[in-house]
Formats: sequence, C-alpha cells, structure tokens
Amino acid sequence: MSRKVRLTNMIGRTGDVAADLSRLHFSGFQSSQGWLPEINAYRYDDRFEIWVDLAGVEKEHIHVDVLPDRVRISGDRKPPLPTRDTSSQCRQVLTMEIESGRFAREIVLPAEVDRNRVTAKQENGLLWIILPLTED
Repeated sequence: MSRKVRLTNMIGRTGDVAADLSRLHFSGFQSSQGWLPEINAYRYDDRFEIWVDLAGVEKEHIHVDVLPDRVRISGDRKPPLPTRDTSSQCRQVLTMEIESGRFAREIVLPAEVDRNRVTAKQENGLLWIILPLTED
C-alpha cells in the first residue's frame, strides 16, 4: 500500500472520529472543586464593599457568613440550560464557559467589621455586600 493511500485512509478515519466527537454532549461535566466567582473588594473610611459576580445564581442558593475579620461567600449555581426552543434538540455543544455547581470564596479583611450592620443585595447578577467597620 502506498504512503498516499495510507495517509488518505488515516485522514478519513480521523474525520470519522471528529464527527463522532462532535455529536457528544458534555453538559454534565463540572469540576469536582467547584468554581470561583469573581470579586471586587474595596475599603472606605467607614466600611468595606464587596461585589461578587453571581450571574444566574438564585438568591436562596447564596450563603454569606460574616466573621469579625473575614467574609465567606458560598452557594450553588445550577447549569444553564437552553429553554427557548423546546421543539428541537441540541445537536452540538460549541462552547461551555459558564461554570456551574458549588462555589466558595473567602475574603480576609484587614479590619474588624460590625456584623450587626452588614447589608447585602443582589442586583443585575451581582451580589453587593456592605460591611461597616466597628466603631472604636
């Protein structure tokens, strides 16, 4: 068998494998360690403000634990699933960049906060946590 024929056969088999892989669905895949939401944290004269990117996380799935010197944010984001067109089936996953599953972050604070005056709100996919400093 000539090299040209072998190469042509190998290219054909590779194309078959690629076609088979393109029909697979990987929607059940997630990291066992979970994911880390992105955070912006700021210190002002009288408070800390922490903004957490939690797009798609339902309010009841978010937990915020405030300690005197740190904040722990944890929860769970369900995998986003297409809901627009239920009459047809997804044939191919082109990209999957939105992480889902358990998440957790801890931010160590350089000053003590008044845990009784902490407020939080969720707006436009962001969780805003306001942590007033203790009054000396």
